[in-house]
Amino acid sequence: MLNHTSPQRESEWILVPIKSKYPDLMEYHAESVWDGRTGGTITASDEYQIVYDTPKTYAGHSEGICPDEIFVASILGCLNNTFLDFQRRFEMELVSFRLKGKATAKFDGEGYRIIGFRVSGEIIVGENELETGQRCMELMEKYCHLTRTIKDCIPFEYDISVREE
Repeated sequence: MLNHTSPQRESEWILVPIKSKYPDLMEYHAESVWDGRTGGTITASDEYQIVYDTPKTYAGHSEGICPDEIFVASILGCLNNTFLDFQRRFEMELVSFRLKGKATAKFDGEGYRIIGFRVSGEIIVGENELETGQRCMELMEKYCHLTRTIKDCIPFEYDISVREE
């Protein structure tokens, strides 16, 4: 067994892959159906529905959530779930967890493009859990699969505080 006092150099260690408790491959599905006007309904997992619409700014009716807001909500949801996964693994007492997101889109002469994403928020943890809460936040930022996928296309800025109750 290798430990910190092992005389072997790291290059001599035999590396054994650790099997994740999660599947190697995931697929996500959703269906969009036009509402006959300026929006529609998304159905995911064959039961959850989101009504979306075009904002009035773009001649829509604003009778549902804007797809750009769904994008922001998706990022926040993924960050949330990633944080909670680590929180459970560390068995950390979590008192409160709130994130806010803002995607900034700019017209570049041809169309709009998201040029930045900002996440702010506050995490409140139990007594003597500050260090663990900060670590969970760092791991959330590192391992959220949606932000990992788009971080080379969209710059992300985080302003999240962690404090004890």
